[in-house]
Amino acid sequence: VVNPFRAMSAKPVSKGDAIDFNIETMTVEQGLHLIEQERVQPLLTYLRTGVFENRNNMTFMKAYSVVVQFGDQQQHSVKLYVYYKQVIHGYCTEAMSQLSQLSGEELLAALAQLWEKNTILVFWMQRVFQYLDRFFTKSSTEYPDLFRAALQCFTDTVYTKVKVKCVAAMVDVVNRERDGHEINQDVLRLLVEMLCTVGDSGPKVVKQKEGDRNSADRLLWQSQSRGLYKEDFEKKLLAATNDYYKSKVAGWMAAYSCPVFLQ
Repeated sequence: VVNPFRAMSAKPVSKGDAIDFNIETMTVEQGLHLIEQERVQPLLTYLRTGVFENRNNMTFMKAYSVVVQFGDQQQHSVKLYVYYKQVIHGYCTEAMSQLSQLSGEELLAALAQLWEKNTILVFWMQRVFQYLDRFFTKSSTEYPDLFRAALQCFTDTVYTKVKVKCVAAMVDVVNRERDGHEINQDVLRLLVEMLCTVGDSGPKVVKQKEGDRNSADRLLWQSQSRGLYKEDFEKKLLAATNDYYKSKVAGWMAAYSCPVFLQ
Protein backbone atom coordinates (compact mmCIF):
# COMPACT_ATOMS: atom_id res chain seq x y z
CA VAL A 1 0.00 0.00 0.00
CA VAL A 2 1.46 3.35 -1.02
CA ASN A 3 1.50 5.86 1.78
CA PRO A 4 -0.47 8.92 0.57
CA PHE A 5 1.13 11.24 3.12
CA ARG A 6 4.74 10.40 2.32
CA ALA A 7 5.52 13.90 1.11
CA MET A 8 3.41 15.71 3.67
CA SER A 9 4.80 17.63 6.59
CA ALA A 10 3.83 16.45 10.03
CA LYS A 11 5.58 19.25 11.89
CA PRO A 12 3.64 20.15 15.07
CA VAL A 13 1.99 23.53 15.27
CA SER A 14 1.64 25.51 18.46
CA LYS A 15 -1.35 27.42 19.73
CA GLY A 16 0.18 30.67 18.56
CA ASP A 17 0.51 29.68 14.89
CA ALA A 18 -1.87 31.37 12.48
CA ILE A 19 -4.56 29.03 11.18
CA ASP A 20 -7.43 30.16 8.96
CA PHE A 21 -10.18 29.31 11.43
CA ASN A 22 -11.16 30.66 14.84
CA ILE A 23 -10.02 27.96 17.23
CA GLU A 24 -10.39 30.14 20.32
CA THR A 25 -14.20 30.17 20.07
CA MET A 26 -14.51 26.51 19.02
CA THR A 27 -16.00 23.84 21.29
CA VAL A 28 -14.34 20.44 21.58
CA GLU A 29 -17.29 18.89 19.73
CA GLN A 30 -16.83 21.34 16.87
CA GLY A 31 -13.12 20.56 16.90
CA LEU A 32 -13.76 16.82 16.63
CA HIS A 33 -16.16 17.46 13.76
CA LEU A 34 -13.44 19.43 11.99
CA ILE A 35 -10.93 16.60 12.50
CA GLU A 36 -13.50 14.12 11.19
CA GLN A 37 -14.23 16.11 8.04
CA GLU A 38 -10.79 17.48 7.25
CA ARG A 39 -8.56 14.57 8.14
CA VAL A 40 -10.20 11.32 9.18
CA GLN A 41 -12.84 10.78 6.49
CA PRO A 42 -10.45 11.52 3.59
CA LEU A 43 -7.96 9.04 5.06
CA LEU A 44 -10.60 6.35 5.58
CA THR A 45 -11.86 6.90 2.04
CA TYR A 46 -8.33 6.41 0.73
CA LEU A 47 -7.89 3.17 2.67
CA ARG A 48 -11.20 1.82 1.33
CA THR A 49 -11.01 3.02 -2.27
CA GLY A 50 -7.46 4.15 -3.05
CA VAL A 51 -8.72 7.66 -3.82
CA PHE A 52 -7.47 10.47 -1.59
CA GLU A 53 -9.14 13.87 -1.55
CA ASN A 54 -8.43 17.04 0.41
CA ARG A 55 -4.73 16.16 0.55
CA ASN A 56 -2.75 19.14 1.82
CA ASN A 57 -0.70 20.24 4.80
CA MET A 58 -3.39 22.63 6.04
CA THR A 59 -5.73 19.78 6.97
CA PHE A 60 -3.05 18.36 9.26
CA MET A 61 -2.33 21.76 10.79
CA LYS A 62 -6.00 22.39 11.52
CA ALA A 63 -6.57 18.95 13.04
CA TYR A 64 -3.40 19.06 15.14
CA SER A 65 -4.19 22.58 16.36
CA VAL A 66 -7.55 21.36 17.66
CA VAL A 67 -5.82 18.65 19.70
CA VAL A 68 -3.31 21.16 21.08
CA GLN A 69 -6.09 23.59 21.94
CA PHE A 70 -8.08 21.08 23.99
CA GLY A 71 -5.41 18.56 25.00
CA ASP A 72 -4.42 20.39 28.19
CA GLN A 73 -7.86 19.95 29.77
CA GLN A 74 -8.61 16.56 31.28
CA GLN A 75 -12.28 16.34 30.31
CA HIS A 76 -11.52 17.37 26.73
CA SER A 77 -8.46 15.11 26.51
CA VAL A 78 -10.67 12.13 27.36
CA LYS A 79 -13.05 13.02 24.51
CA LEU A 80 -10.17 13.33 22.06
CA TYR A 81 -8.69 10.04 23.23
CA VAL A 82 -12.03 8.21 23.00
CA TYR A 83 -12.58 9.54 19.49
CA TYR A 84 -9.10 8.38 18.41
CA LYS A 85 -9.87 4.84 19.59
CA GLN A 86 -13.35 4.87 18.06
CA VAL A 87 -11.96 5.63 14.60
CA ILE A 88 -9.52 2.71 14.72
CA HIS A 89 -12.03 0.37 16.32
CA GLY A 90 -14.62 1.27 13.70
CA TYR A 91 -12.23 0.62 10.82
CA CYS A 92 -11.19 -2.75 12.25
CA THR A 93 -14.81 -3.74 12.92
CA GLU A 94 -15.80 -2.94 9.35
CA ALA A 95 -12.92 -5.01 7.99
CA MET A 96 -13.65 -7.87 10.37
CA SER A 97 -17.10 -8.37 8.86
CA GLN A 98 -15.36 -9.44 5.64
CA LEU A 99 -12.53 -11.42 7.24
CA SER A 100 -14.93 -13.62 9.18
CA GLN A 101 -16.16 -15.15 5.91
CA LEU A 102 -12.68 -16.13 4.67
CA SER A 103 -10.31 -19.03 5.30
CA GLY A 104 -7.00 -20.39 4.04
CA GLU A 105 -4.82 -18.24 1.81
CA GLU A 106 -7.69 -15.83 1.10
CA LEU A 107 -7.86 -15.07 4.81
CA LEU A 108 -4.09 -14.59 5.01
CA ALA A 109 -4.04 -12.17 2.08
CA ALA A 110 -6.97 -10.14 3.44
CA LEU A 111 -5.55 -10.06 6.97
CA ALA A 112 -2.13 -8.95 5.71
CA GLN A 113 -3.76 -6.17 3.71
CA LEU A 114 -5.79 -5.07 6.74
CA TRP A 115 -2.66 -5.05 8.93
CA GLU A 116 -0.84 -2.90 6.37
CA LYS A 117 -3.72 -0.45 5.93
CA ASN A 118 -4.41 -0.28 9.65
CA THR A 119 -0.74 0.58 10.16
CA ILE A 120 -1.17 3.59 7.84
CA LEU A 121 -4.32 4.62 9.72
CA VAL A 122 -2.65 4.33 13.13
CA PHE A 123 0.48 6.20 12.05
CA TRP A 124 -1.41 9.24 10.78
CA MET A 125 -4.01 9.23 13.53
CA GLN A 126 -1.20 9.22 16.10
CA ARG A 127 0.46 12.14 14.30
CA VAL A 128 -2.70 14.19 14.63
CA PHE A 129 -3.33 13.24 18.28
CA GLN A 130 0.31 12.98 19.41
CA TYR A 131 -0.09 15.93 21.79
CA LEU A 132 -2.08 13.61 24.06
CA ASP A 133 1.02 11.46 24.53
CA ARG A 134 3.02 14.41 25.84
CA PHE A 135 0.93 14.84 28.98
CA PHE A 136 -2.42 13.05 29.06
CA THR A 137 -1.33 9.43 28.53
CA LYS A 138 2.12 9.93 30.05
CA SER A 139 0.67 10.87 33.43
CA SER A 140 -2.09 8.24 33.35
CA THR A 141 -2.23 4.59 34.34
CA GLU A 142 -5.75 4.27 32.94
CA TYR A 143 -5.05 5.40 29.37
CA PRO A 144 -2.25 3.65 27.41
CA ASP A 145 -0.28 5.70 24.92
CA LEU A 146 -1.79 6.11 21.47
CA PHE A 147 0.14 3.33 19.73
CA ARG A 148 -0.65 0.83 22.48
CA ALA A 149 -4.32 1.83 22.49
CA ALA A 150 -4.53 1.42 18.71
CA LEU A 151 -2.81 -1.96 18.81
CA GLN A 152 -5.19 -3.12 21.54
CA CYS A 153 -8.14 -2.13 19.35
CA PHE A 154 -6.77 -4.29 16.54
CA THR A 155 -5.99 -7.16 18.90
CA ASP A 156 -9.45 -7.20 20.49
CA THR A 157 -11.43 -6.54 17.33
CA VAL A 158 -9.51 -8.63 14.78
CA TYR A 159 -6.61 -10.72 16.01
CA THR A 160 -8.26 -12.67 18.81
CA LYS A 161 -11.13 -13.60 16.48
CA VAL A 162 -9.06 -14.89 13.56
CA LYS A 163 -5.82 -16.10 15.14
CA VAL A 164 -6.75 -19.80 15.19
CA LYS A 165 -7.67 -19.85 11.50
CA CYS A 166 -4.75 -17.56 10.65
CA VAL A 167 -2.10 -19.68 12.36
CA ALA A 168 -3.48 -22.91 10.86
CA ALA A 169 -3.45 -21.35 7.38
CA MET A 170 0.10 -20.05 7.85
CA VAL A 171 1.32 -23.52 8.83
CA ASP A 172 -0.41 -24.99 5.76
CA VAL A 173 1.29 -22.41 3.53
CA VAL A 174 4.71 -23.21 5.00
CA ASN A 175 4.12 -26.91 4.31
CA ARG A 176 3.06 -26.12 0.76
CA GLU A 177 6.33 -24.28 0.23
CA ARG A 178 8.20 -27.30 1.57
CA ASP A 179 6.43 -29.36 -1.08
CA GLY A 180 7.76 -27.07 -3.80
CA HIS A 181 4.80 -24.74 -4.32
CA GLU A 182 5.24 -20.98 -4.70
CA ILE A 183 3.76 -18.88 -1.91
CA ASN A 184 3.28 -15.15 -1.31
CA GLN A 185 6.28 -14.20 0.82
CA ASP A 186 5.08 -10.61 1.28
CA VAL A 187 1.86 -11.83 2.93
CA LEU A 188 3.81 -14.06 5.33
CA ARG A 189 6.22 -11.22 6.14
CA LEU A 190 3.36 -8.91 7.09
CA LEU A 191 1.69 -11.57 9.20
CA VAL A 192 4.93 -12.38 11.02
CA GLU A 193 5.27 -8.64 11.74
CA MET A 194 1.72 -8.73 13.11
CA LEU A 195 2.47 -11.73 15.34
CA CYS A 196 5.64 -10.05 16.64
CA THR A 197 3.69 -6.88 17.47
CA VAL A 198 0.36 -7.91 19.05
CA GLY A 199 0.83 -8.31 22.78
CA ASP A 200 3.88 -6.02 22.90
CA SER A 201 4.05 -3.46 25.71
CA GLY A 202 5.80 -0.68 23.80
CA PRO A 203 4.88 -0.77 20.11
CA LYS A 204 5.19 2.13 17.68
CA VAL A 205 4.85 2.72 13.96
CA VAL A 206 7.88 4.13 12.15
CA LYS A 207 8.85 5.03 8.60
CA GLN A 208 11.53 2.97 6.91
CA LYS A 209 12.97 3.16 3.43
CA GLU A 210 13.01 0.00 1.35
CA GLY A 211 15.90 -0.43 -1.06
CA ASP A 212 17.83 2.69 -2.13
CA ARG A 213 17.27 6.15 -0.75
CA ASN A 214 15.07 7.11 -3.70
CA SER A 215 12.57 4.36 -2.94
CA ALA A 216 9.25 4.97 -1.20
CA ASP A 217 8.92 4.92 2.57
CA ARG A 218 7.23 1.97 4.20
CA LEU A 219 5.37 2.17 7.49
CA LEU A 220 5.96 -0.70 9.86
CA TRP A 221 5.52 -1.56 13.52
CA GLN A 222 8.48 -1.79 15.86
CA SER A 223 8.12 -3.76 19.07
CA GLN A 224 10.23 -4.35 22.17
CA SER A 225 9.61 -8.08 22.20
CA ARG A 226 8.40 -10.79 19.85
CA GLY A 227 4.80 -10.21 20.85
CA LEU A 228 2.67 -13.34 20.57
CA TYR A 229 4.80 -14.90 17.84
CA LYS A 230 6.35 -17.56 20.06
CA GLU A 231 3.21 -18.47 21.98
CA ASP A 232 0.64 -18.35 19.20
CA PHE A 233 2.65 -19.37 16.14
CA GLU A 234 6.13 -20.75 16.75
CA LYS A 235 5.00 -23.60 19.03
CA LYS A 236 2.40 -24.74 16.50
CA LEU A 237 4.84 -24.38 13.61
CA LEU A 238 7.46 -26.54 15.35
CA ALA A 239 4.88 -29.20 16.17
CA ALA A 240 3.60 -29.17 12.59
CA THR A 241 7.18 -29.35 11.29
CA ASN A 242 7.81 -32.44 13.42
CA ASP A 243 4.64 -34.10 12.06
CA TYR A 244 5.47 -33.07 8.49
CA TYR A 245 8.90 -34.69 8.46
CA LYS A 246 7.72 -37.76 10.33
CA SER A 247 5.20 -38.29 7.55
CA LYS A 248 7.83 -37.66 4.88
CA VAL A 249 10.28 -40.14 6.43
CA ALA A 250 7.54 -42.78 6.72
CA GLY A 251 6.73 -42.30 3.04
CA TRP A 252 10.34 -42.50 2.00
CA MET A 253 10.92 -45.66 4.00
CA ALA A 254 7.88 -47.29 2.42
CA ALA A 255 8.90 -46.26 -1.09
CA TYR A 256 12.61 -46.99 -1.05
CA SER A 257 14.87 -49.81 0.01
CA CYS A 258 17.14 -49.21 2.98
CA PRO A 259 20.32 -48.58 0.94
CA VAL A 260 18.51 -46.12 -1.36
CA PHE A 261 16.87 -44.36 1.62
CA LEU A 262 20.20 -43.94 3.39
CA GLN A 263 21.68 -42.29 0.34
